Amino acid sequence: MENNNEALKTVRDIKSMMEKSSRFTSFSGTSAILIGTIALAGAAMVRSMLHDTFDLSMATSSLSKLIAVGVAVFVLSLAIVLFFSAQKARKAGQQFVSKQMWRTLFNFLLPLFIGGLFCASLIAGGEYRLLSPAMLLFYGLALVNASKYTYGSIFWLGCTELLTGIFSLFVPSDYALLFWTIGFGWVHIVYGIYFYFAVERR
Repeated sequence: MENNNEALKTVRDIKSMMEKSSRFTSFSGTSAILIGTIALAGAAMVRSMLHDTFDLSMATSSLSKLIAVGVAVFVLSLAIVLFFSAQKARKAGQQFVSKQMWRTLFNFLLPLFIGGLFCASLIAGGEYRLLSPAMLLFYGLALVNASKYTYGSIFWLGCTELLTGIFSLFVPSDYALLFWTIGFGWVHIVYGIYFYFAVERR
């Protein structure tokens, strides 16, 4: 029995080493919580610009300010992920800048880049109602695409974002910002709490 336990422990150790060598494992649950918090703050700013409504179709008069808020939320979120991932890698004695990191980042940013171009075309055409669903859908695709090279639970985070984006396609434009707030704000916070306690601490 003791030999069997030792053999199982050896297999687990080998599996863990293989995952660390092939996957980016420096993601931090704390960063997901902070991203969600920043998204909630950004949504609150946007709502105040829209005079306390969730309807993004009223964005014409404040378009430049809304774009600035969106870009700020994205840049801050990316900076937070990279900072906390670097801190986690340093504490674990791992190399942060690695082939695994670049591969994960590329597969994450590629769908976002395409989505950014698509959203820019929506803004140019005045199709503001589709902005929130498009952001959620392309972000969900980015997470699903990157999940192959990092933690598997990120796949389910991506699926949740996709479902939120799909639902927002079929609701009135009055709820566009509300679904954006749920997807980028509360979903991140819930996932970050889950990840911290169920994955990171364990």
